[in-house]
Amino acid sequence: MRLSQLHRPVVAAASTGAARPAAPRLLQDAFAALRIRGAAPANTTANVNVEGRRYASVKSQGMYRLRDSATIPKKMGAKKTGDSFVIPGNIIYKQRGTIWFPGENVGMGRDHTLFAKVQGYVKYYKDPLRHPDRQYIGVVFDKNDTLPTPPHAMRRRKLGMTATEVKAAPALPELSPSGIPNQVVREGFGRAPHPRDQRVYKLQQDGSYSYREENWRLGSLIRTEKRKMGSRRVAMRHRRRKSKAILLEMRRDREDKIARRKEALDEQRAARQKRIREYLARQKASKTADGSVGSPKQSPPTVQA
Repeated sequence: MRLSQLHRPVVAAASTGAARPAAPRLLQDAFAALRIRGAAPANTTANVNVEGRRYASVKSQGMYRLRDSATIPKKMGAKKTGDSFVIPGNIIYKQRGTIWFPGENVGMGRDHTLFAKVQGYVKYYKDPLRHPDRQYIGVVFDKNDTLPTPPHAMRRRKLGMTATEVKAAPALPELSPSGIPNQVVREGFGRAPHPRDQRVYKLQQDGSYSYREENWRLGSLIRTEKRKMGSRRVAMRHRRRKSKAILLEMRRDREDKIARRKEALDEQRAARQKRIREYLARQKASKTADGSVGSPKQSPPTVQA
């Protein structure tokens, strides 16, 4: 109980005691005159002031709901404010759905979490040229830069790098000084070979007269695919798409094989008919030259398929 709350009851008790014939001479007599429990009606006001009030520590039922402590908190919302420094991989905003969209140098995960791709400063902005209502989060290299970047503006670079012209490699002549080709191109198999099956061999400049593929072309026939599956459903869809592509390629190869076999048979048939026509023409020419029918017969040529 505070001393300020005791001030008024003490004064009231002192004034009440002054009206009596014998005034209290000591402070203990003034406190003895106060009866906190079971006091007389005359001291009711003083007792209320001394006793104080107790308020409810818990709200009544239905006012609010206690949080379930067994539920794992999701901790959504902004993790980095505007102009905050971030490094690649820092989470900027956690959300359910696209409340904020990824802007410049910002990526979005499969649970719509926005993260920084480069080292820089966070910027929250809107880009009416991209979308009239969407709001974006981007990362800039300089804290004084603003987003969105004006159209046709020079691309901002990190660490003060400047744009330099990339010089094109000099074109090699078709033949080397020794008279052999500098480059040999080997196409893929089939009637319509795929560009990835093309192999380019270049002549080595070490005097060995050998051909070799360039380092960046090595392993181009190996089909490497970036496997990043969001869920089992996405993985199943990717597997189905891959098997369908393989079946289509097998069907294409089979049709190509049938077409090449048909062309070979047609060429053989045409060559056989040509030989028969030439044989008949020779027979007719020999009959007209000899004028006799009794010449020995020759067997027609046979063609093995």
